[in-house]
Amino acid sequence: MAVDFTYALPYLLLWAAFGAAMVTGRRSVALGFTALSLAAAVPAGIVEWAGLAVLALFAGACLAAVRPESPRTRRALAWGVVVVLTAALATNQVPWVHNVLALDRVYVSASSADFTLYWDYDKGFAGILLYLACVQPQENPPWRRAIVATGAIAILATVVTLGTATAVGYTAWDPKWPAILGVWVPSNLLLTCVSEETVFRGILQRHLGRSLRGRVPAPALVALLACAAAFGVVHIAGGTTYVLLATLAGIGYGAAYYVTGRVEASILVHFLLNLTHLFLFTYPFAA
Repeated sequence: MAVDFTYALPYLLLWAAFGAAMVTGRRSVALGFTALSLAAAVPAGIVEWAGLAVLALFAGACLAAVRPESPRTRRALAWGVVVVLTAALATNQVPWVHNVLALDRVYVSASSADFTLYWDYDKGFAGILLYLACVQPQENPPWRRAIVATGAIAILATVVTLGTATAVGYTAWDPKWPAILGVWVPSNLLLTCVSEETVFRGILQRHLGRSLRGRVPAPALVALLACAAAFGVVHIAGGTTYVLLATLAGIGYGAAYYVTGRVEASILVHFLLNLTHLFLFTYPFAA
């Protein structure tokens, strides 16, 4: 299972942007890779010229929203554009940005429902820009403590979420080596985990926690639970059971961010839970 290199290149460059931002911390280098990704997406037919204008507007709004020297009204307007376009891009509502069909109704195992996978360029682009412009800088906790805490939370979140999913019949024990791994891993990590955790933990949980200071007891904890509930609600298309499971998982992701102050921790917990689901349980759910 492979995707033509012409279609894969824009996504590979988004990966390079994320890696440059996380490893080097140099926003200019990461933005350069993001621009190259857009340049590759246009001739590939993933982004039309009108879509390019929308994505450029989104990038400009992200950068303007976090400029401390800008007037407050200008920053508020920029944040408004960021919120509206983030919602539109995350839900594939921009008609001039086309996503790549990577898997079409495949069966990961005999006991699983069929699975379709799109590489969502709009969602991935939004997540990378938000990570570059609106999440940095982050806290710098002691790495040993952060790694131990993240690992412990990942185990607990995985056991609770997938254990609940199995108990209610949403999934079943189904260990395997999935053939879709090479297509699934880069997509799930970048286009799902990075994008969703950047929005829900790196931006919403952080800013909500700050805005609640002095207004409610334990504002950071309230923000964690509120964002976990919101994370569950946005999965309503999967049904009420999926909302419950996403909320449980969201508590784990939020806890990783709460303890470490790093969105990378919540990304890692999110990905490890999803990877365990793929390897050990019916995926995406029991047939």
